Amino acid sequence: MSLKIDPKYIDGRGRADFQIQVHLIECRDLKGRGSSAMSDPVCFVTVDKKTQKTHVFKNTLSCTFDHLMFFQSKWKPSEFDHKKVLIQVFDSNTIRRNVLIGQYELDPSFVHGEPNHEIWHRWYLGPGDQPPTHENDGIDDEEVEDTQDLQKLILRPPQLDVTGYHLKVYCYRAEDLPKMDTFGKADPFIQVRFAGNPLIRTEVKKKTLTPIWNEMLRLPVYTPTLANMIEIELYDWERATKDNDLISSTYFRFTDVQLEAVNARWVNFYGPPKGNIRTLFKKGHTEETEYKGRALIALEAELATEPSLNKDPTEAPRDPPKQQYILRLDLFEGSEFDTNALEKCFVEITIGKHVARSKTMSTKKGAISWYEQLKDLVVEFPVDVEQVPDIFLNVYFKNKLLGKARVGYVRYKFSEALSGGKEPLWSMLEGDPKSPVYKQDSVAGFLLHRLEVGPAAQLSRIPRQKLAKPPMRRYELRAHIYQGRDLPPADKTGFSDPYCVVRFGSASKKTARKEETLYPTWYETVTLVADMPEPLTLAPDVVVMCYDWDQVTSDDFLGRFSVTTHEIGKRFPSAPRWYKLWVDDPNVVYGEVLASFQLIPLEEAGLFPKPPLQPELKPCLLQISAVGLRSLLPFRMSKIKQPLAEFDCSQGTVKTNKERKKFIFSTDAVSKPSGANPNYLKVFRIPVQIPLNHIFASSVMIRVFDKRSLGKTLVATGAISLAQFIPWANVPLENVNLPPIVDTIPGATVDGIVVDEDDLKDPDKALDAVVVQRDLVPSNIEETNELILSPIIFDNEADDDGIHGLRTIPEVRDQFPDEFIEEKEEEFDDSYQDPKKGRERSTYELEHTFKNIPFLEYELTRGKVRGLSFFEKMFRDKSRNPNAKRVVGKFKGNFKIYEETDTSKIETAPDLLEMFRPQRMVVRAYILRGMSLVPKDSNGSSDPYIVISTGKSKEMTIKDRKNYKKRTLRPEFFKCYELPCVIPGNSDLTISVFDRDTVSSDELIGTTVVDLENRFFADEWKALNPKPVEYRTLWAPTSTNPQGKLEMWIEIMTEEEARNTPQTPLEPPKQENFEIRAVAWNTKDVVFKDKNMSDIFVTCQLNEGKRQRSDIHWRSTDGKGSFNWRFVFPVVLPNRVPRIKFQLWDEDILNPNDSIGESLINLKAFFRKAYKLKSKQSIKRQWIDLLHPNFDGKQGSLELQIDIVTEAEALATPVGKGRKDPNRDPFLDKPDRPFSSFAPWRLDKYFKIGWKKYRGKVLCCLCSCVICCIVILIIVLKVTIL
Repeated sequence: MSLKIDPKYIDGRGRADFQIQVHLIECRDLKGRGSSAMSDPVCFVTVDKKTQKTHVFKNTLSCTFDHLMFFQSKWKPSEFDHKKVLIQVFDSNTIRRNVLIGQYELDPSFVHGEPNHEIWHRWYLGPGDQPPTHENDGIDDEEVEDTQDLQKLILRPPQLDVTGYHLKVYCYRAEDLPKMDTFGKADPFIQVRFAGNPLIRTEVKKKTLTPIWNEMLRLPVYTPTLANMIEIELYDWERATKDNDLISSTYFRFTDVQLEAVNARWVNFYGPPKGNIRTLFKKGHTEETEYKGRALIALEAELATEPSLNKDPTEAPRDPPKQQYILRLDLFEGSEFDTNALEKCFVEITIGKHVARSKTMSTKKGAISWYEQLKDLVVEFPVDVEQVPDIFLNVYFKNKLLGKARVGYVRYKFSEALSGGKEPLWSMLEGDPKSPVYKQDSVAGFLLHRLEVGPAAQLSRIPRQKLAKPPMRRYELRAHIYQGRDLPPADKTGFSDPYCVVRFGSASKKTARKEETLYPTWYETVTLVADMPEPLTLAPDVVVMCYDWDQVTSDDFLGRFSVTTHEIGKRFPSAPRWYKLWVDDPNVVYGEVLASFQLIPLEEAGLFPKPPLQPELKPCLLQISAVGLRSLLPFRMSKIKQPLAEFDCSQGTVKTNKERKKFIFSTDAVSKPSGANPNYLKVFRIPVQIPLNHIFASSVMIRVFDKRSLGKTLVATGAISLAQFIPWANVPLENVNLPPIVDTIPGATVDGIVVDEDDLKDPDKALDAVVVQRDLVPSNIEETNELILSPIIFDNEADDDGIHGLRTIPEVRDQFPDEFIEEKEEEFDDSYQDPKKGRERSTYELEHTFKNIPFLEYELTRGKVRGLSFFEKMFRDKSRNPNAKRVVGKFKGNFKIYEETDTSKIETAPDLLEMFRPQRMVVRAYILRGMSLVPKDSNGSSDPYIVISTGKSKEMTIKDRKNYKKRTLRPEFFKCYELPCVIPGNSDLTISVFDRDTVSSDELIGTTVVDLENRFFADEWKALNPKPVEYRTLWAPTSTNPQGKLEMWIEIMTEEEARNTPQTPLEPPKQENFEIRAVAWNTKDVVFKDKNMSDIFVTCQLNEGKRQRSDIHWRSTDGKGSFNWRFVFPVVLPNRVPRIKFQLWDEDILNPNDSIGESLINLKAFFRKAYKLKSKQSIKRQWIDLLHPNFDGKQGSLELQIDIVTEAEALATPVGKGRKDPNRDPFLDKPDRPFSSFAPWRLDKYFKIGWKKYRGKVLCCLCSCVICCIVILIIVLKVTIL
């Protein structure tokens, strides 16, 4: 089941904007790689072929990423269920390829189904890891108040309750596969992907369309899991390239397989039209418009203690039981085919590889009459109807120039056809995108047919209904066309010249044309006489098509709607209703037509006179309070200089142009305070006729002209429905002034403007772009956070157990500090004076809390949506949603309808001149924080700063670039910006957040706009004291998704009040400098990494910063080491990552050092206590255990002492690193190490060792040698004398 999305968020291609946010928090106990049993982790996240990565963390088994990633894509709702988020952790290598440590895959559809459309604070385990158990499981970071017990502060993976499964996918055989190779064969294989496991596939069967595999693919799965969709893909192997051709794919839900195994069953595959399938898939033609074969498959989920990835041969099962079915197709008529291209057509009914074909018939005025019964199609398929292929009714055409091709198709699930009725029905054809006559903005046609499906044993006994041309009866159709509203503009003026064409069978007739309006009023009855079959269920629908008249080119199609004959009343017209216009997709609508219908046998038509269409009217007085125009965009590269507004109240009340002019009222051309923001301050009181039934209420058309040297030029248009102002109608007000409410899920979409992305590099131009309207965000989307990375080469070497699949565990609160979940740092300090104290808080824009908005704002548009040329379509597809209007400004004012026409009996018109007497005011914007800003830099962060303005002049703009916040998506601004403004006028307060760049231009992150005028005149705003804190959403012209939020409040005051009222002091939680002093005293029970000994040293790292290391205890033969080594780190509190990491290593001379163990200690409570007391805090000398995920059990123990001192104490009593001076607090003696502990290159040590061990023997040998020499000398002397 695809995701349900409001049609207004779907573009012309059927796609909607999706934003996926991935916040990588941390990883622990990663599996060490290589001979050193250590890793350099880096995390890659891939969504829809877009990849982002963190930076590399060197030599660690646990690290804190704290990296926020944004992915923005356009998907069809039907594609959403099949999309994946792939999270991979690699061991980074400089020269060799990165080695995969582990990966996990989750389904966005699963995330969307969770509360607030998010998963928060979930752990994922690496391949082969077993969930550890801990004595202190369940201790929350916030609850660890005993800062003297280091064992309680050690952060370890939580105790996990997971269940292992083997997901077994049995692939037996396939048939009816399409020809994929040059010689009419294929080399098929099946591939399975699920939960981030390595892709596993069957053997490739070469040169066959009926492969037999008989293989079982086994995948490891641990539950609970965030992945649910099992994807089974059918591929054609390519010998020459590694890019195999995807034939088709199908999906199963793991939860369903868990509950009940899927026995051997036929799975049907569908794919794009015939042709180069791989090319079609790459171009996005993934519509399943044709049968692509079927495969015999089974699935089961089997409990397993140690799941593994593997595949094994399996025996072929029995085929599912089969039976014969009969398909009977009766063809009646076709309508609304392309009269220019389609000359002759025929129909094919297909189910699997079975086909039956109709006669070829000629088209006449876009209609075809078959009245043909196709021969019974007898097929054999499984008894289980869910295994039977879908039925396609394909309509083909023959043309002398274009040849033969498919026009479109109607698709039935077999189970639906089996249970369907036997009555004929009209079906709309789905267009074939590969067809030469395919048009994206039109319908392929309609087909009247009757389809009977049933088991042959039953249906063969039922005689087939005879098909004969039904008796015809002449009917009179009366189409009462009243009004249209919000029609799509098709002319450059922003209007259309609409008329309607009513078609009933072969008869058609059109209404009168209305000039330059998107809200036409026809009040016209179109009468058609046509011969219709009896019963009327065989009659085609009544189709009403709306066009824009063009004098030179062909008329532009605006949209259509249709009404079935059983909906139409006969004696009396049905109640008027608004019918939505659509072009090629009934779910994508633009504009409406108010209409009702009558269908009467012609011989009875005289008995029923035509009803009057004009509604009952009541004379009233319409009051228009025109305050002015706001934020008008330039027209044709020229700024607006002297605009005037024209109000046309003639809609639906008069007919002639002469009468119409009496109901058109205009303001003067005004250029103050500026051409883009003129103030008219004028009140019109106009006698009007208002219908008693508000459904007939007309609209006031607004045309904005710019007075120029050559006359006045139309620069913008708008329309305002009067129904909302009728006193007796009780219709809610339409106010487009309010931005969308964004609580937790991004993706709100509203109409918008066209903006050049290069303008967003310049803060001044960017402000011009976004100031148009606070809630107008274009419907196109650019990849605002896509990282263009070089190709990533992954080494997918399996671990010893052959598993790369990961498992997930539920949220465990006790293993992660709350700083990562937007901790309010002021809570860190009880003495902190929160500037928000005593103020109410609005979780979104304050405008949403106002019940009585003093003035309304309505959008003004320009440009066209229909009637686009080829080049205009290319431009608009890249720049914005083709269904969205181009908003170029807004009208500000108020409307009121009085039931009295005598002005003496109603209240005095408001004095806008007095009310809007220009006043110089001062606005103060207190901006506290930015939250969840979209990153703009390649490192996944931004350097945000504020740009704030109330106008164009320098005195009205502050660009606070020098006070940017470095590398953060949660900037703490805590600053008050004070600006002058003039009310009335261009009194929008525009607050933008930019990303500071040193090389390229600064980029806009997002903007929020506050209407100061409305606040100034709103009684509810005046009553709020002090002014409440609000959380305003940031929007960018290049995205339909929120770009973050600002925590802030606003004050408006006179200049005198500003002089006499000091600003509220804003101070962020004060940051204090401290110094961490950690002493590593001794080690014990250290495992040997060399033969019967280890060369031990200790490293220490604070907050993923620079690592410090001790000296080496050489040749430890008893697992003990002595260091007396001090590590010293500066630290600023409050601190976002309160972690300190200790590692034990074995020093190697020629090879990389061996990792022995690691311990990660949470210092949050320790830091909090030091910050509150502003004094030295100590953790007494004690032992901690060090572990290694590659090895079982404790790998050694380390004796530690940790102190934290204030900056003042650190300066007063400095200490040296290691054992260097100053050596105090505590004094560190030279470690007492065995005589044998020395470096291998110390030769003098070898002599000392030899002398100490063998001196007795050496002295004996020397004495013996001396005695021998003396004896020899005496003998020699005696011999010489003799």
